[in-house]
Amino acid sequence: MSKTKEKKVGVIFGKFYPVHTGHINMIYEAFSKVDELHVIVCSDTVRDLKLFYDSKMKRMPTVQDRLRWMQQIFKYQKNQIFIHHLIEDGIPSYPNGWQSWSEAVKTLFHEKHFEPSIVFSSEPQDKAPYEKYLGLEVSLVDPDRTFFNVSATKIRTTPFQYWKFIPKEARPFFAKTVAILGGESSGKSVLVNKLAAVFNTTSAWEYGREFVFEKLGGDEQAMQYSDYPQMALGHQRYIDYAVRHSHKIAFIDTDFITTQAFCIQYEGKAHPFLDSMIKEYPFDVTILLKNNTEWVDDGLRSLGSQKQRQQFQQLLKKLLDKYKVPYIEIESPSYLDRYNQVKAVIEKVLNEEEISELQNTTFPIKGTSQ
Repeated sequence: MSKTKEKKVGVIFGKFYPVHTGHINMIYEAFSKVDELHVIVCSDTVRDLKLFYDSKMKRMPTVQDRLRWMQQIFKYQKNQIFIHHLIEDGIPSYPNGWQSWSEAVKTLFHEKHFEPSIVFSSEPQDKAPYEKYLGLEVSLVDPDRTFFNVSATKIRTTPFQYWKFIPKEARPFFAKTVAILGGESSGKSVLVNKLAAVFNTTSAWEYGREFVFEKLGGDEQAMQYSDYPQMALGHQRYIDYAVRHSHKIAFIDTDFITTQAFCIQYEGKAHPFLDSMIKEYPFDVTILLKNNTEWVDDGLRSLGSQKQRQQFQQLLKKLLDKYKVPYIEIESPSYLDRYNQVKAVIEKVLNEEEISELQNTTFPIKGTSQ
């Protein structure tokens, strides 16, 4: 009678702050050598806060964010690659505290009902402690960073330089969002399309126009107050997709302040849901186009008189000030000047240069060429 083959179980430890393609490669290499792999996401409140403050991340990833990254990336192997969380609070920082740490690890093994026989790591200095304190075989995966010359530290501090190593799941914590605002027929959509093409990245189109065609048959006369939250949620879905698939920067055609301005204009009052969206989803750079280009009636526009355009522009500025959103105003009626001026701002953003001196200022009119 043949013996049943004993299942080989592996384990990997990491902060994954953030996860990168080097981690993913190591996990898949390890997975090819075992029957079952357990990935332990380690967190320490004090340490993680310091890592965030020393980084260029836009917001601090929670433990749940990091677990979500891993679960999304390995969702098609969820019955063979298991993701767990280990709380390291109170354990002396690396390289001290191995004894206390190993006890916490063994407790986790017991609670999650698995017994690994091998640890996979890319850190040579951890091999001996793993063997000593966990009593497990250790396999080093690409310790010299031959195939993936990257580290989470490099990504945290210089994300644009190592962009290709950041999986789409973690990119929203690094990608810059640039919102282009303006009234009707101010050239927002065409400008966003140009910028996305030139900078080889993604854009989020204005969902409101699509909503009108999909839900209202292409005529805004059927628009009502309750439609505005639906438009905002649809727009946020577009934004989420653009940011996840961006190349360092994502261009956004219209923001939630503009949606609120239209709600006030047409419904006579602001919408509390839009107020929440404005506060919950800020953008990194906001550019306001002056409403002084030629007005084009495309069948969905109704604020075409000079007075109406000026009033709507003032409403946008009033709301930007109300929500304390710094913005750069582009004044030139020339499409070429606008394009070049915004391009100059984006170059500064991509070079990680300070743009605060440009915010709450106006680019002067240079010419009227189209």
